[in-house]
Amino acid sequence: MDCIEYREGIIYYGGSRVGTALETAIFTLSAIGSKTVSETCDLLNQLMQSFDDTLASLKDLAEEIGGLLEVSQDICESCKGRRTRHGNRIKAGKPRKAVASIKWHEKYRPP
Repeated sequence: MDCIEYREGIIYYGGSRVGTALETAIFTLSAIGSKTVSETCDLLNQLMQSFDDTLASLKDLAEEIGGLLEVSQDICESCKGRRTRHGNRIKAGKPRKAVASIKWHEKYRPP
């Protein structure tokens, strides 16, 4: 993770100089908090590190919850033909074939 550094009167973030808006914000924070600019940069680095750690722990927690809620969809070969899951006692019926409902006298009527 990149950090904020204060060297020779210039504020750097990740090796490059920050913009004037961010520089002004950091100078204002240090003036309000009555701390030096380097102390303010260190506090901001600690704050960013704590946010990063919190985000990583939330990501790990979400993965664990997802693993607990994951339902196994394994279906054995003998159950695939019956369309049931393994261990299910109720057999799933196969759909009926479509049958035309034609009355016998309509089918065998004289010409």
